[in-house]
Amino acid sequence: MVSFVLAIVSGIVLSGSFAPLNWWFLAPVSVAIFLYAVTKTRNPFRVAFLFALVFNFFTLKWTGTYVGIFPVLFLVLLQSLFYIPLGFVSYKRERYSRVWLILPIWLLADEVRSIVPFGGFGWNRLAFSQAEAPYIGIASLLGDTGLGFLAIAMGIALYLLCARAQLFSVALILFSTTMFIVIQTPVSVQGSASVLGVQGNVPRLGLDFNSQAQEVFKYHVSETKIALKQISEKPDAIIWPENSVDVDPFINIQVGQQISDLAKSNATPIIVGAVLQSDQGPKNASILWNAQGAIDSIYTKRVLTPFGEYIPIRSLAEKISPLTKEVVDFVPGKKIMVHKLGKILAAPVICYEIIDDSAVQSILRESNFLLVQTNNATFASSAQSFQQLNISRIRAVENNRWALSISTTGISAIIDNYGNIQDITGQNTPAFVFDEIKLISERSLANRLGSWSSVVLILFSTLIYARKRVKHEK
Repeated sequence: MVSFVLAIVSGIVLSGSFAPLNWWFLAPVSVAIFLYAVTKTRNPFRVAFLFALVFNFFTLKWTGTYVGIFPVLFLVLLQSLFYIPLGFVSYKRERYSRVWLILPIWLLADEVRSIVPFGGFGWNRLAFSQAEAPYIGIASLLGDTGLGFLAIAMGIALYLLCARAQLFSVALILFSTTMFIVIQTPVSVQGSASVLGVQGNVPRLGLDFNSQAQEVFKYHVSETKIALKQISEKPDAIIWPENSVDVDPFINIQVGQQISDLAKSNATPIIVGAVLQSDQGPKNASILWNAQGAIDSIYTKRVLTPFGEYIPIRSLAEKISPLTKEVVDFVPGKKIMVHKLGKILAAPVICYEIIDDSAVQSILRESNFLLVQTNNATFASSAQSFQQLNISRIRAVENNRWALSISTTGISAIIDNYGNIQDITGQNTPAFVFDEIKLISERSLANRLGSWSSVVLILFSTLIYARKRVKHEK
């Protein structure tokens, strides 16, 4: 019974390491509590599943803001299945060596659920709770998996310190973590540019966002004009969020002309988020109008949001939530496109794509600036926008790029390549961010390694467990 209570406590504590609380240090604490719970029970797999249910519910409950509790429970149940193997860190007699097994199992679970099913959903990977961690710099070397590795390792150290006073293991983990705090990888900057990110806001929050398309467009035009009057210098680029132009500007000629005129009158290129129509279906796009008012480039979102932009297993989904009948399947893009605005080589990443390792790494290879365009209107004032901002911060560090995360309703922010926020807005209000960004084309080690960093860390953590077990048996 005690183990089940501790599993619940551990799940709640881990959710607190994510936004909105953002207390990164709770992740190692949660790991330590979970280890105590799972090594003291004869039902380790049930304990692991209960822990996962609680954790996933509290971090993902925002997904039901307008669709109700049943889709949330379905998502939580599905995500929690991946944590059941944590039960292998069980009550066996070699439990003090066996606790190291949590490292490869947890890291592997986070990787697998980021891929399957339906392209994966790695929104609440352990690493994404560590945006405020002082050792965030490890992400530039070993990716977000490196952050997860350190958080779990510190949890093991805390458990061993309390359960067995294994000071050497604790000291080694803390020393390694400290090295990533002290050491920062030097980077060479290729120049700078000023960017203006416009958060126009929406008339009403909710699922009927698309019905407000013309109003939302006008809001962004208005806020852009206000921002241009208030800032001290002409920006090198104006950037609007996803769905800021939620109509096809090639069909609605008036909207397209207004954007073109705005770019020409200010002699400043504009990147907007728009929905384009095609014979195959709608497309979620990022479009660049140059300073002369002509269209230079169009990027179409490659990684679509399951159950948001397309419906997998539609017959079952419609039984769980009738609202899925209203979702029209979007068409994914197939090409990488970087927007070129003078010195700026902006890599557009649209909303859900930010959690896809491959999508982010691939488009940033030929860029010097990360542009995250998102729309948070369907999640109101929930933790979703705060959590997404943290993911963007980690991606900036991981790929050695300054970033702009720009949303229709907030939170929008300019982020440096160390994950620090340079300018930020509130939620559900017209606002803008403006700053001088550093342009960095040098690729980080994590970006060069790609998915291999995860493979290396999982194998390395497996070897740690194997060595500890052999030593125990001797």
